[in-house]
Amino acid sequence: MDGNVFYAEVKYNEKNKTISLVKGHGWAFNGKSAWKSILERWPNETKDWVGSNYFCYLCVKGFKNNPFNYFPHEEQQVTNPKDIILLSYNPFGIQEHLNKNATVATYELNYGKGRTIALGIYSDDIIENGQFDRFFDSLIVKYGLHNDTLSK
Repeated sequence: MDGNVFYAEVKYNEKNKTISLVKGHGWAFNGKSAWKSILERWPNETKDWVGSNYFCYLCVKGFKNNPFNYFPHEEQQVTNPKDIILLSYNPFGIQEHLNKNATVATYELNYGKGRTIALGIYSDDIIENGQFDRFFDSLIVKYGLHNDTLSK
């Protein structure tokens, strides 16, 4: 439900049944040693396919529109001009080194034959919030249930 699904590249070792970092999240790893590297592995592709990019970790004081009483944690910033904003959270108190005009929002993006609905906030923190659950349910009903699937 969160937008930063392409933040880091990992690989799977079938023999050992292990997953290891390749590149992203500030690091690269070659199986033997790690070194400082890029934050986001595929920033342009993520912007195009998902519609947002990782914004920050604990760098927002709060949100002017905060219907779920969400505490700022890890957010996405809307980065694709084709995004359709469904609910803007209006962050304030953004750290100096970041874009003060960043949009943190729940949005939709049509791409190819599909549609992305991203929450823009770290959903694990509010997944059991009743107000959030009703909002999420309304998104599922609106976007997940299409007339063509209901008639089958």
